[in-house]
Amino acid sequence: MTKKKRNRKKRKSRLRHFFFGIILCYFIIKFMPMIISFSNETSVAEYGNIQITDQLNCYIIRNEKLIESKFEGNIQYFVQEGEKVEKEYKVAEIYKADIDRSTRKKLEVVNQRIESIKENEDSLFQSDVNKIDEGINKIINDIKVSKEKGDLLKIEQLKKELNNKLEKKRIITGDKSFAGKNLETLELEQENLEEKINSAICWIKSPASGIISYNIDGYETLLTPKNMATIELENLKRIGSEITDLRAEKAIRNQPLFKIVDNNVWYMIAWIDKEKIEHYKVGRRVIFKFPQREVKGKVYQIIENAKNNMVIFQVNQYVENFYSMRNIDLEAIPVNYEGLKIYKDSIVEIDEKKGVFVLDVNRYARFKPIKIKGYNDEYAIIQSNVFYDKNRERVSTVKLYDEVVRNGSKVEVGERIY
Repeated sequence: MTKKKRNRKKRKSRLRHFFFGIILCYFIIKFMPMIISFSNETSVAEYGNIQITDQLNCYIIRNEKLIESKFEGNIQYFVQEGEKVEKEYKVAEIYKADIDRSTRKKLEVVNQRIESIKENEDSLFQSDVNKIDEGINKIINDIKVSKEKGDLLKIEQLKKELNNKLEKKRIITGDKSFAGKNLETLELEQENLEEKINSAICWIKSPASGIISYNIDGYETLLTPKNMATIELENLKRIGSEITDLRAEKAIRNQPLFKIVDNNVWYMIAWIDKEKIEHYKVGRRVIFKFPQREVKGKVYQIIENAKNNMVIFQVNQYVENFYSMRNIDLEAIPVNYEGLKIYKDSIVEIDEKKGVFVLDVNRYARFKPIKIKGYNDEYAIIQSNVFYDKNRERVSTVKLYDEVVRNGSKVEVGERIY
């Protein structure tokens, strides 16, 4: 092969490589944005929530009142531990003197007989009364007929019969009846028996409606809603809570018998670190996870100091055995944001407005302003559909099932995402 032919082939080869390089660069420039867009992840906006939880050591404060005995003697209880009662409900009886069982039994029999007579006396004598009434009406008619005939002798005879009938009726239905005499005697006997028993028994009634508990720890009068704002953590730590069961066979004068606990409203206090206190605002709802179930309360008061912050929670839900608890470890949920849940890295700021890129039908990135309700390290909860800005203007925002671009800082407005 001559030298000229070799040079010609080299020139053709160089031209081919040159044109191939131009074409390759064209395709790279043309499809590079598409290739880069493939690396952009997206997520679908769906409803969700973000919870912030804290572990709290809580002290329970209740409206409770100790009921003391004014007498000594044997005691009998009529209410179970933890039972709810109404005001003036009989909780117990104290026997100041011995009462034989025969006296109680006799009173029961007398009460039953009185009740039976009052229920049945009308039906026992109603048929006799009806017959007498029929006889009285007949005599009255006969007297009218005799008057028309002028038979005075007959009239006198009929009047005597009428008086006899009226007297008989009075005997059956009035105080002279057997039932009337029997009832009067029984009621007198009932009064005497009750007076005898009442002089020997003291009825202990609940001064208010609430939960009856016989278990006390000695702090019922020390830890109260009135002084809970002044309680110090160091003093509470020194409390050696020990439960005492008040139930016994005999009551002792001036000793507590039971306590009545208000089950409508009660309180819990906890000390919270400064780093977490921002989660707690007065009036904010807080969820507490008791072993039995979840209970909702609210922040009632916050007392700040140099060391830590005391938060008082108010609860108006019933929790089993709360009336005997004093100190308990609970998981608290002070923050629960709800709304559309998106990844936090999707959020960007354009023209001093926070928002995200949402893909339209042609997969172009369109900026949507957002209103953030709350967030954690990974997710954010935002308002859906519309919100109102600081100028009270209506702003259209992200909707349910919108496709939101991840890593929003790497995306340009109008960029097509494949």
